[in-house]
Amino acid sequence: MKIQLDNWKVTNVNFEALKDKHREENSFDLSTEHFFSKKFNDSFGVGFEIEIKDKSFDLMVEAMFMFKLDEDITEEFKLSNFPKINAPAIAFPFLRAYVSNMTLQSGYDPVILPSINFVQFAKEKEEDNSTDSNH
Repeated sequence: MKIQLDNWKVTNVNFEALKDKHREENSFDLSTEHFFSKKFNDSFGVGFEIEIKDKSFDLMVEAMFMFKLDEDITEEFKLSNFPKINAPAIAFPFLRAYVSNMTLQSGYDPVILPSINFVQFAKEKEEDNSTDSNH
């Protein structure tokens, strides 16, 4: 089975400079989700939402990455690690570069997002979901 990143798009950006305020520390929050196309049986997507609270600005970016397979997606593939771990790991560097370039071109120090261990990230997300469903 061959899988490739077919395309990606930033779907929403919200940038706001902190005019009179100044933060002491930067913070970063990331969420991902994957979804399967109802229209195409050989495609799936990964959505990202990144929220950055920099010392000088707030930035929120939403992006969607579409992957294409050379065969139809099976239930086994849907339950595999690829959509929730491998695909985000492939896509994230593109988004990381986008955020860095955007902040630099906006006249600020470039934001270099940390590398993400998507195996650990998926495990923590799964634990959070099971904790939420127990309440």
